[in-house]
Amino acid sequence: MQLLDNGLKTSIPAFTADASSVSNERPKNITIIGGSGRMGQLFSQQLSAAGHNVSILGSKGWDDADTLLSKADLVLVSVPIERTIDIIKLATKYLSPSTALADITSIKTQPLQAMLEYHQGPVIGLHPMFGPKVESFSEQKFVVCPGRNDETFEWLLNWIRILGGNIIVCTPEEHDRLMVFVQATQHFSRFSLGAFVAEEEVDLNRSLLLSTPNYQQEIDIVKRLFAQNPQLCVEIMLATEERCQAIARLASTYNRLAQLVAQKDRFGLIQEFEKAQEFISNFRF
Repeated sequence: MQLLDNGLKTSIPAFTADASSVSNERPKNITIIGGSGRMGQLFSQQLSAAGHNVSILGSKGWDDADTLLSKADLVLVSVPIERTIDIIKLATKYLSPSTALADITSIKTQPLQAMLEYHQGPVIGLHPMFGPKVESFSEQKFVVCPGRNDETFEWLLNWIRILGGNIIVCTPEEHDRLMVFVQATQHFSRFSLGAFVAEEEVDLNRSLLLSTPNYQQEIDIVKRLFAQNPQLCVEIMLATEERCQAIARLASTYNRLAQLVAQKDRFGLIQEFEKAQEFISNFRF
């Protein structure tokens, strides 16, 4: 059992930071597949600023795939969720056995399985827990799912740490289970609130003048959601069958509670509140 960055004990191997090993690293040849997207651009900018040689492989650049992928030290897959597996299968045809392969998709089990199946070299799964609008990696979370030859990626993870990033290691299965609640159901809840506010034609500016701090915070979060590309929001909700089923259960909970409100069932609502209160109070945040 080893102690990880997030303070949890698990059998997953820990990654240790060593600033000197990063400063002594030779510049890496890195190809980002999908690097023209906003998250790909962010990684390209940050890696280039660190002195690495970064190339971009877009949807129309596969004539150059052999050149861009076969000699890369690291290939980073940054494409929409629904294309990730197909791109991994395609890219691995060009990789050398020593090339390190990683993805930054918001689901981890299937991409990691695909990388391990189709590539014999070093593999790791990454999930940056932030959007592409951040100005730096400082204080940002990166979920890491080890795959194969973890030591190959020490330079990359140490570089993230030196920039102030927080590495959290877990299995892909745990990641995907928790992302159902961290991402999918949260997106659906805020998507639903935004759709409702639009249907009701609420004067948001006026409402914010009269708002509580909690309401203002919630509207700010909803505004950030609807500032995204709608395709990204939808992909996050529909990424796995598990997410779709959880959203359906959440909608069922909304309906059950709404029925209690329609019936003016104070006792029933208090019971529901106290049941949730008991569960949540067991956690120390």
